[in-house]
Amino acid sequence: MNFPENTPWVEKHRANNFSSIKGQDESINELRNFLENFPKKKAIVLHGPPGVGKTTMAYAAARELNAEILELNASDLRNKDKINSIVGPASSQSPLFKKYKIILVDEVDGISIVDRGGLPKLLEIIDKSAFPVVVTANDIWNKKFSALRKKARLVALKPLDYKVVLTILKALAIEESVEVSVEVLTSIAIKAKGDLRAAINDLQIISKIEGEIKPEDIGERNKEESIFSALQHVFKNSNLDSKMFGIYDEVNMPIDELFLWVEENIPLEYKGVELARAYNALSKADVFRGRIYRQQYWRFMVYEYFLLGAGIASAKNSNRTGWTNYKKPTRILKIWLQNQRAVKKKSICQKYAKHCHISLKRSMKEFMMIKILLKNLKIRQELRLDEEEIAYLDKPLSSEK
Repeated sequence: MNFPENTPWVEKHRANNFSSIKGQDESINELRNFLENFPKKKAIVLHGPPGVGKTTMAYAAARELNAEILELNASDLRNKDKINSIVGPASSQSPLFKKYKIILVDEVDGISIVDRGGLPKLLEIIDKSAFPVVVTANDIWNKKFSALRKKARLVALKPLDYKVVLTILKALAIEESVEVSVEVLTSIAIKAKGDLRAAINDLQIISKIEGEIKPEDIGERNKEESIFSALQHVFKNSNLDSKMFGIYDEVNMPIDELFLWVEENIPLEYKGVELARAYNALSKADVFRGRIYRQQYWRFMVYEYFLLGAGIASAKNSNRTGWTNYKKPTRILKIWLQNQRAVKKKSICQKYAKHCHISLKRSMKEFMMIKILLKNLKIRQELRLDEEEIAYLDKPLSSEK
């Protein structure tokens, strides 16, 4: 299959059968057993942390059985009337082109307690469905899912061992012709913390960056689950519910980084006039951010967060359906790499300034001239520059930009 150049690698390389899914053998056997013994239980819940293959496993099952699959995101299930109009007929009608059907309700965590009718109607459809219902969830133990847990078979998917992630990354790097060291791949695999989707996204980002990447350049991934949930709620919903006005409250992330996430992912959900409206809301939020910095008038943060949430949500004409693979901003990693290089520049200037009895400020200002002087090996030895500082000095000018 030919994919567009900007296709996310997690979609391009999604496993399409059980044998291609690594590290989840036990869960695959349970899913296969459930489908073979349907309708003993009408629904199965694949639950576990993000990026472990819950949705992929459902699609692999459909291919294994030559089944038609109807995918619904929790954002589609805002009320019982919509669930009834979409899922109701699908749960009883025979498939048109396949001999079998699977109903996939993806990311059920997104059904809010305030969406009255959503979960009860879903449970009713599970009872009446003539076909198996596969549900995916990050946290099935939330108290709002107590009734769902009683009706469905629960299968826990575990975070992938970093060695499994590393094996997949190595194969993917070869297939995509990415020149990257095993040490960097290992760093990505470890810091992904069992999230294969996160690891693949990191590798795709790195493949676009010029210059050498080192293992220590790979940042920790410990904030993305909450930001993904927030973006999903803002980008998928046009209704300004109570959750929308405090959507970023639980996101443990600096506001500047939050702006980058929103900016990067708006084009994935908005087109045409809606795209212009969304960016207009983002630009107004940025205006208030500037006023806060200049005037220290923190009361403006109310307007800033309102525009980032409700403002961008209201830019679209209707709710969005389906699943979108939100991307980590490439600028975050580029800024991180640039900061790491700036650290080397500063340490060189500190050594030079101390040796020549000048200020650090002057040394930084005159760095281009100093860099020429430091081509002399004797001067490098006298300043006791380490290997990383020497490597920074020997890089071409273009790689520092």
